[in-house]
Amino acid sequence: MTWSTPKKAFIGAATAEGGTKLNAFDNALLKLGIGNVNLVKLSSVIPAHIEWIDEVHDVPIGMLLPTVYAHIESDEPGMTISAALGVGIRKGNTGGLIYEYSGYCTKEKAAEVARKMVEEGFKVRGWELEEVKMAAVDITVEDKPVAAIAAVVMFPY
Repeated sequence: MTWSTPKKAFIGAATAEGGTKLNAFDNALLKLGIGNVNLVKLSSVIPAHIEWIDEVHDVPIGMLLPTVYAHIESDEPGMTISAALGVGIRKGNTGGLIYEYSGYCTKEKAAEVARKMVEEGFKVRGWELEEVKMAAVDITVEDKPVAAIAAVVMFPY
């Protein structure tokens, strides 16, 4: 297998219900446009000069897709769950970091936690933070299992 440095990236978040927690997770992936691929879990480094795109399209079925994601599922009625990602971009688009968070809270709280992690990651590296991109969602369980996912997907083309 040949790996290359990603050229484009997408950030997004989605929630969904399902007959089971796994089906809810799968349905959330479908909403993001990445339900028919194989996610390859990455750590949290963005390459330099990445181009950010607004949507995922024309991805071959079964493709291996490098992805950083936070997810959570629940089937406990009344429980609110959230997933968030914070992406910090270095000055001049010379790389960056992604931090993920999921928990039993609102999307606002999850986004706040992810943002603080981005700021700390940049501080300890001595990097100058130029921009922060955020994706956060929450959902409350009613009568079916639910899932929340926030993801950064990277593309080699």
